Amino acid sequence: MADSPATVITNTCVRPEHEADFAQWQADMSRMISVFPGYVGGEVIPPYPPTQPDWVIVQRFDSPEHLKGWLDSQQRTDMVARIQPLLVGDDAVNVFVGKDAQKSESSEAATAVIMTKVSSGSEKQFLGWQQRIDGVQSTFPGYIGCETQPPVEGFQDSWVTMLRFDSPKHLDDWLASPEREALVTDADKFVEKSEVRAARSGFATWFKFGAKDDSSAPPWKMNYIILLGLYPIVMLEIFFLNPFFDWLPISGGNFIGNVFSVGILGWPVVWALSRWMGWWLVPKGNPSKLRDWAGALVALLSVAIMGWLFILLHNAVQVTPVDKFEPGSGTMIPAFIFLVLTVIVFILWFSPLGSRFGIWGGSGDSNSEDDG
Repeated sequence: MADSPATVITNTCVRPEHEADFAQWQADMSRMISVFPGYVGGEVIPPYPPTQPDWVIVQRFDSPEHLKGWLDSQQRTDMVARIQPLLVGDDAVNVFVGKDAQKSESSEAATAVIMTKVSSGSEKQFLGWQQRIDGVQSTFPGYIGCETQPPVEGFQDSWVTMLRFDSPKHLDDWLASPEREALVTDADKFVEKSEVRAARSGFATWFKFGAKDDSSAPPWKMNYIILLGLYPIVMLEIFFLNPFFDWLPISGGNFIGNVFSVGILGWPVVWALSRWMGWWLVPKGNPSKLRDWAGALVALLSVAIMGWLFILLHNAVQVTPVDKFEPGSGTMIPAFIFLVLTVIVFILWFSPLGSRFGIWGGSGDSNSEDDG
């Protein structure tokens, strides 16, 4: 067990008026823990109300012994005492031992950390119940997997389950479902207390959740997908967007072009290309060098064909540049339309509002409950 990694996840709620103080405290904490023996790495996930009201702090060590040394250290004790007056309620501190990271996760994945205090002598009943509830939750849309950590001597006396779905909405659908409510009621006779803390993160960097398919495309293949998507977008902007903004400084025109490029590339172009090239990006079955070369060749041929088409388009279509700002001129109408579209794209693609319109997935509410 000494060679197993150990991770502590802390959920903490900060008073809104003290968030700047908490940020400074967290910076000091990061500097302190970075030189502590056995420290591997960490992550700080800010609140995302209402899905995740807490700050979530992940800290990983190379062994349980080093993690325990950190948790029991005077340095940590002093830091916790310093921040305590700025917090609301109690922290939820949970330790996971021997959990591996998985390759990747969706940017919209969400996790519920469920802390369960089981009555003494009822552990077998709880494990049987855990199998039943996992069988039901695995049938719900968006389910990825879960990990259950038994009590760890010297760390915690509660069972901790990390339940992962592909989006906050799917997670909330399960947590609020009648099926789960009935199962939680069945557990009343052997569960003294249960608390749920939601986090807008899948924690895939730190844990493997037994996902049905945790494979991901290698970076060099994703670079081809980005090239396939970005090349035509930029060329079309050069032909049909840039001429309308010759009256702007070069930095302003390029900014508008970049907003459109990122917005269109991120959704839906990469989404569509990833599905078109799915046979190559994440192939089923055994790896094949022939398939790897074939996919790269298809991508390069596609770029070459687009290049030839753009040469023909350039010779056939010429857009007259608008080099003066003349509000009353009809030539400014396309420029104003593109400016309005730029604002819309920026609002939807560069802010959390995109989630509300289904661009980045749904959001829901956090949940907590007490049993027994």
